[in-house]
Amino acid sequence: MLISLSRLTADGFRFDHQYTANELDLSNHEFLFRQLPQVAGRVSRVGVDIRLHGQLQASLEIRCDRCLEAVSLKVDTPLDLFYTPGEMERGKSGEAEVLARDLDFAVYENEEINLDETVLEQLELLLPTRALCREDCEGLCPQCGTNLNDEKCRCEQPIDPRWQALADLKNQGDE
Repeated sequence: MLISLSRLTADGFRFDHQYTANELDLSNHEFLFRQLPQVAGRVSRVGVDIRLHGQLQASLEIRCDRCLEAVSLKVDTPLDLFYTPGEMERGKSGEAEVLARDLDFAVYENEEINLDETVLEQLELLLPTRALCREDCEGLCPQCGTNLNDEKCRCEQPIDPRWQALADLKNQGDE
């Protein structure tokens, strides 16, 4: 969804969008939708900058980092984003200087804000750094791939080389 800034009045305007299936490209993202995103809010002008203030709701499915089982993640987060025009001031050398203020702003061009990119970016930022189906998840067997939460595998577990000397001592004592 593109938000056209050409029709932006002094009071701004409200937007409300419920995404439909295949409207967002998830090919570069590591999540799926359980409930499609809903985004609503207000766009207003603050000098030459644009403020997008609203709410994002969705339900995502991500994979457990240990056992790869599906994990549900509910998203209901406020949005308060600022956009600045895409033209940057260039110095004598032709290079653009990034100011500290620029780090807090996204850029818009052609009097449009691509809401799809914003939604995907915000969802990506909300993903946990470590997703677990449960705190005591045992993960997958590195040998056979059995989900150790469901069953014990029958693989002979290799001995960690750091402990091999102790295992050898134990085996000598058993003889």
